[in-house]
Amino acid sequence: MASKLEKAAEIYRSLGYEETDFDDILNLGIGSKEEQKEAREGLKSGDWTEIKQLSDNTYGFVSVVDVNLEKLAIFAIRVGVDAKRAANILRRSSEVALKAIKERGETFAMNFIQAACASNRRIWEHSLSVLGMLALKLVHEMNLEIPESVEYMKDWAAAAAILLTSKRKDYNFDDRFVIEKEEILRRFKEHIEAGVALNVPATGPFSDILIWGVQNNLIAKDTAMEQVFYGLSIAQRPGDRKEYVNVLEQIGITDEEIKSRVETIIPLLGLGETAILERFAPVLIESVTEDWLYTILISCSSAKVKKIKKLILKSVLKREKPKSVKEYEDWLTFYKQDEDKSIVKLAGSIEKAWGLEIEDEDIKEEVQGL
Repeated sequence: MASKLEKAAEIYRSLGYEETDFDDILNLGIGSKEEQKEAREGLKSGDWTEIKQLSDNTYGFVSVVDVNLEKLAIFAIRVGVDAKRAANILRRSSEVALKAIKERGETFAMNFIQAACASNRRIWEHSLSVLGMLALKLVHEMNLEIPESVEYMKDWAAAAAILLTSKRKDYNFDDRFVIEKEEILRRFKEHIEAGVALNVPATGPFSDILIWGVQNNLIAKDTAMEQVFYGLSIAQRPGDRKEYVNVLEQIGITDEEIKSRVETIIPLLGLGETAILERFAPVLIESVTEDWLYTILISCSSAKVKKIKKLILKSVLKREKPKSVKEYEDWLTFYKQDEDKSIVKLAGSIEKAWGLEIEDEDIKEEVQGL
């Protein structure tokens, strides 16, 4: 008795798919309603390949039905398999696949994109996924909403980096099936906004494309800075925050623009990360009013690297002493207790310049909370 898959394959063959060129199969019919139902039942699940021994020492995947599986996948989409199944059975992007999916409508296309853009279908973390270009063309040609998917945005960034910059093509970039550069540009700003909101990794090509957008006047510098600071506030990985600081440098953030965002930056200083402290701390320490100084210095106490600790103390020495210096004794004692003698020396210089006299006794317990 023939399996459901074999019955589906028989219907597929009877409609002429096997002998028709791939590029022409959309001109073929999909059978009667009964045939469509039977074919869909046989194609909606299950494996189409299995591992077999090919020779004495060789094993490989072989088809469990004697048909062209690429054509069979298009037939399956046309007779109504769901979007997740369509993403699983398609092996590559093509104009034929694009048209077949578009015929299924917007909801199907959006569900397909969610399933197709997947981390396990990339060779490298930030490379184009196997069906990434197909997903991009669906969004742009059907004018779909930008999917709320980090994986889709990683595909967009990978493709944009290749099409808009000098980045070399990666393994999954097929010159025969490419979104037009003009299409990427048409919805460029939308994608940048979506990427930041979705917390797309800045360590990949996304940050390079953001910089490119500012440099080529597709995004205003002020708009880009707002987006980057938002990205900094929601980023989960130190590497992403470091990259966003680099983006700010590349788009030309000024000291005045840093000063104007003091409230936004203070929580970032408390993370203790070198890139953030190195760029923001000196500017703020040397220029903020006394109302902000203590809060900033306490946040900067999270610094772990000797170079940054010294940078903080040297910045303090560049400004006038505060009016209420006594409030800073515990903060300064924290540095006077440091294991590094050069940091202790700098703390002593501040103590002298501010006219403080901190007793050399063990008060570490008092400053543990700093």
